[in-house]
Amino acid sequence: MIQRAIFRSAALLGLLLGVGCASQKTFDVTVTNRVGDPITVWMTKVKPPANGQYESGWTPPEVVAVGTTGSDRLGGVAIEPGETGHAVIKGTIENNDVAILRVYRSTDLNAILAIARGNPDRLDIPLDPGKTDIDIIKQNGQLTQVSHGTTTTP
Repeated sequence: MIQRAIFRSAALLGLLLGVGCASQKTFDVTVTNRVGDPITVWMTKVKPPANGQYESGWTPPEVVAVGTTGSDRLGGVAIEPGETGHAVIKGTIENNDVAILRVYRSTDLNAILAIARGNPDRLDIPLDPGKTDIDIIKQNGQLTQVSHGTTTTP
């Protein structure tokens, strides 16, 4: 009887600890392209989902390239030079995960797939939930971010 009570207590504690491991977060992202070329911005997460099923709008380009169904909402948005893109996206973010805004100096999916992390034409920006308002510039031959409206010479 005591062992059963201890087991139930342990099971309840495990359930309570499991709740809150992930929560719905909202990202309000505004990106202005101050690069002389079109860019693509793409929301994703550092870690792939354990079950392999990405949330709508969070599928990274390397997974999109493998194939999509007609109902998938792709995560990439092209922004022309001097233009601004804005999106509000919600996602379930695990405690041990991070939302990432990827920026590519390209609008072609094949070219995007060839731009690996660390390439000067790709920028991976970790995002906190809430508002993000940034400009993308090219500085010293590399994409970089600055706060929107910052006076710099790209």
